Amino acid sequence: MTRFISAMRIILPIIILALFCFAIPPVVAESNLSIELDPEAQYGQVWAYETYLVNVSIQELNLSSIDFSEFTGNPSSIFIEGEIKWRGKGGYDFGEGTTGYNLNLDEVSVSDTVSLDGGSTFFNLTLEKDAYDYGRLPFETIEIIFTFDVYVEMSDESIGPKIASTSNSFVLVDEMKVSYLEGKYLNMQDEINTAVEGSGLRSFNRARFQKILDDMNASLVIGNYVEALDIWDDYDEDDRADMINALIRASSIQYAELSTELEELQTFEGQLQEAQTDLAILELEYNQLESTYNTLSNTYLKVNTELDVAQRNLSTAITAVFLTAIVFYFLGRRGIRREEAESIVEPDIY
Repeated sequence: MTRFISAMRIILPIIILALFCFAIPPVVAESNLSIELDPEAQYGQVWAYETYLVNVSIQELNLSSIDFSEFTGNPSSIFIEGEIKWRGKGGYDFGEGTTGYNLNLDEVSVSDTVSLDGGSTFFNLTLEKDAYDYGRLPFETIEIIFTFDVYVEMSDESIGPKIASTSNSFVLVDEMKVSYLEGKYLNMQDEINTAVEGSGLRSFNRARFQKILDDMNASLVIGNYVEALDIWDDYDEDDRADMINALIRASSIQYAELSTELEELQTFEGQLQEAQTDLAILELEYNQLESTYNTLSNTYLKVNTELDVAQRNLSTAITAVFLTAIVFYFLGRRGIRREEAESIVEPDIY
C-alpha cells in the first residue's frame, strides 16, 4: 500500500501535465504583411518628384493553418493586390466651429502573383505631382495611402482565402510646404519672443511658449515637416490665443500687485510727509531756539562787559576812598602833633 501511494505521487503530476498539453491547442503564427519604401520614408513623409521602390512582403506564411475545405484545387501561388490613393485633408474655422474635409485626388491599383516561397513583390512608384499640382495649399495635407491584401491562388486559377492585409499612410511634402513652414516659424518666433522677452509679468509662463518655439525649430532642423505642421496648426488655432490670454491674466495680476504696492507706497508717502512736516516744525523750533540763544548770548556778553566795567569802576572807587582815608588819616595825625607842639612851647602865663 505504501509503495502504491508513492508511485501515485510520482505518476499523478505527469498525468495532469499531459492532460494540460492535450487541452491547449498549438500556437500557430499568423501571417502578416509589411510595406517598406526605399529610400526610407523618414517621419512618415514622402517627397514630391521622388521615385520610391515599394516592397510588399508577407511573413510567417503557414498554409497548414488555413482552411481550404471550401475551395477546389490546391494552393499554387500568392496573389497580392492593392491600391494607392492620394487623399487631400484639411479644415476650416468659422467662428468657434471647425469643419474638416477629405478629398480623393488620385488612385492607382497594383497587383502581382508570386510563388508560395517568394512571398513579396517590388515595384517603383514615382510621385510626379506636388501639392500645388493637386490644387492643394501648403497648410493642407495630402496623404498617400497604401492598402494591400494577400490571397492564396488555387491551382484552378481561382482566388482562395485572404491570408493577410495591411494599410500604411504617408504624407506628401514638397519645397513649397517647406518654405511655408519656415515662414510660419519666423512669424511664431516674432510673436513668442515679443511675449517672452518682455520685462515684468512674473506670473506669465514663458517656458511653455518658449518650448513650443523650440519644438518647431527642432522639427524644421531635422526635416520633420509633418510634426512642424502639427505644431504650427496647434499654435495658430489654440496656443496663440492661450498666450494672449495668459498675457492678459498676468497683466491683471501684475496690475493688482502694483496697485497694492502703490497703496502701501501712498501710506509710506503720507507717513513721509508727516515726518517731513514734523521735521520742518523741529527745524523752525530749532531756529527759534538758536535765535533766542544768540540773543541771550549777546545779552550775556553785554552784561558781562558792563559788570566788568562796573567792577573796575568799583575797584577804582574803593581804591580812591582807601587812599583818601589814608590821606585824611595822615593829615589828622599831623594836626594832632602840631597842637601838642604848640601846647609845649607856649605855657600858660598867669
